[in-house]
Amino acid sequence: MIRVICLGLLFFSWTLCAQEVAQSASPSASGGQDCRADASCSEQELYPAWGSLTPQVCKERIRAGIEIARKRLEKLRAIRPEEATYDNVFGVFENLAEEMDEAEGQMHVLSSVMDSEGLRAAQEELIPELSRFSTSITADAELWKVIKSAAAAPWVKNLSPEKQRYVQQVVDSFRDSGADLPEDKKARYAEIVSELSSLAHEFDKNVLDATNAWQWVVDDPGQLAGMSEDWMSRAASAAQQKGFGSEKEPRWLITLQEPSVYQVIYHCDVEATRKRCWEALSSVGKDAPYDNAAIVTRVMELRQELANLLGFKNYPDLVLAHRMVGSGDKAMSFVDDMMRKVKAPYDAEAQELLEFIARDKGQPVQTKINPWDSAYYLRKLQKEKFAFDTELLRPYQEAEHVIRGMLSIYTRLYDISVTERATYVAGQNPGERPANSVEVWHPEVRLFEVRDNKTGAHLGSFYLDIFPRSTKRGGAWVQPIHYGTPAHDGKPHSPHLALLAGNLSAPGKDAPALFSHRDVETIFHEFGHMMHVMLSDTELRAHSGTNVAWDFVELPSQMNENWTWEPEGMATYAVHYKTGQPIPDDYVRKMQNVRFFFPAHDNMGQLCIAKLDLEMHMNYAKNCIDQNIDSASLQILAPWRTPMTVQPPSIMRTLTHCISGGYAGAYYSYKWAEVLAADVYTFFLKKGILNPSVGAAYRKEILSRGDSKPAAELYRNFMGRDPNPDALLQKQGLMK
Repeated sequence: MIRVICLGLLFFSWTLCAQEVAQSASPSASGGQDCRADASCSEQELYPAWGSLTPQVCKERIRAGIEIARKRLEKLRAIRPEEATYDNVFGVFENLAEEMDEAEGQMHVLSSVMDSEGLRAAQEELIPELSRFSTSITADAELWKVIKSAAAAPWVKNLSPEKQRYVQQVVDSFRDSGADLPEDKKARYAEIVSELSSLAHEFDKNVLDATNAWQWVVDDPGQLAGMSEDWMSRAASAAQQKGFGSEKEPRWLITLQEPSVYQVIYHCDVEATRKRCWEALSSVGKDAPYDNAAIVTRVMELRQELANLLGFKNYPDLVLAHRMVGSGDKAMSFVDDMMRKVKAPYDAEAQELLEFIARDKGQPVQTKINPWDSAYYLRKLQKEKFAFDTELLRPYQEAEHVIRGMLSIYTRLYDISVTERATYVAGQNPGERPANSVEVWHPEVRLFEVRDNKTGAHLGSFYLDIFPRSTKRGGAWVQPIHYGTPAHDGKPHSPHLALLAGNLSAPGKDAPALFSHRDVETIFHEFGHMMHVMLSDTELRAHSGTNVAWDFVELPSQMNENWTWEPEGMATYAVHYKTGQPIPDDYVRKMQNVRFFFPAHDNMGQLCIAKLDLEMHMNYAKNCIDQNIDSASLQILAPWRTPMTVQPPSIMRTLTHCISGGYAGAYYSYKWAEVLAADVYTFFLKKGILNPSVGAAYRKEILSRGDSKPAAELYRNFMGRDPNPDALLQKQGLMK
């Protein structure tokens, strides 16, 4: 299994049942070539021919992959106990579905970044087939007999620790997938998995379609008072591309794609404009024909049934059994404890905000806030309090400077080199194709190669696709496409391949892309995931890169955000895009002052989502049967949030992370990992945030190890101790 990190969209259907064994089914190389046996993998073998991957070709490759896997299964079932070895049982199982996964993974890349009706139709056609195949594996009594017998064999004790770990993971995953269930319950298990797969696909489609269905072409610039010149330029350019307005008589296009509408809600001085945009955002997943409420309710019902079927009290207990936190109750305890610790400072911040709004509007202090006012007035209060607007940073955060600066930080820390390759799109200007170029799916996509400075080995390559378009899913994410064959016979591992995608501030018609600081944080965050993939060097591909416990996977990404706030980090990329002058020291100081502005609000926002996720999954009957999801969400979160004049719909209507993705019952993982990251970063601060020796240790003990050892053990190996649970709140000044 390959995980899609941050967006939370998982393509392999086993994952919809939260079975972590699917880590064993990592995609191999691409384009139908065999890149699995040799570390000197050729470019033709490593890089997919994206233009050839039509929906029909994708379906044919996936179905062919299923047939190959079935033939392997036949041989695996026939192994007698006395014939069993690690290689012919667990080695085969690890790579059982690699061709199928390879084809499905590449199809998922295209559907995420170049969505089309053809791809959607192909996915909908394939979902039942993939679900039937995946559930048939753990429901296969003969296969389970072989696996269970081999796992109990004396030779297992002589395997390497990593292989022993994998053997146990396979056994656990079979049991957690219902392998010990009677036949009638196995059949019901398969039905649940199939329906969950279809529901997840429908949920994602509704969110994307609702997002694309709304746009607002603004004629009067007065309605956009307060918007930056850069935003106005990009909005006018976007309008012209869709046939609205002209250079002489511009009009401005607002869409629900990031970052367009969010910039309006943060910066527009016109309340009516902010309100209209907030209402549009609130309609996603709520208004017909894209209403997701029934899907959410059904997903919760099926997950509860699934957990009970497998002997668990609730779904979080099922998915968290093999993660750092261990159970739903422990995850809830973590979330509740943090919420209690930030509640008093949160209430104080909320009162300060309400008083500021009253003063600004010239009215008495209210007890409720307009939901379309919250972000706008938080930014405005920050600007007044610190005499600094973070929008002033944009000219110093040109996209190319940020990318190059970011690369310079981590190439130094991890002793690697990152080199860009020329690219082309199939069918576009073939006569002008650069020499030694690599195929991509869109002209904006770039490709980078990562090499180890000491050995010169090609560690991996990654695609960079960071600007929004209507065919791309929202958010930002990293998707590993292929994990290289592990080192063997004196050869290093073959190259990994991955995608870093996002929806960051795009170029205007006459200006380069100028990032907000949130954009900068986002790309640094995702690059943390990318380094987890690129620097992976494990004995087994099943343990490669981000195939770790979900509540550990965000550690490298959360950690990376720190460099965007440090003077040493900013010095690598923050120069004015016109003059080349470095960012003023005064801006840097003010940046650090505002970093933890209203930190309790930031924490409470994430914690509320985590709380809602756990409550909806752990108390399904109360929250999904007795009332609708909007009422349930309000009741769950009311004690923790500032009252609103208009109640927003439940975030569960659009929360792909928890409905179609890997954070179901586990959204707490973000805050958990943020605590870990704050703690780990103290080590960098002590030794120097650009200290190569610290980077080397972090690469060795965390980034390269993947899931080869339990996450808690990896953490102790690097830090020399267990995590400090209060590290984040101490860092933010909310605790001593």
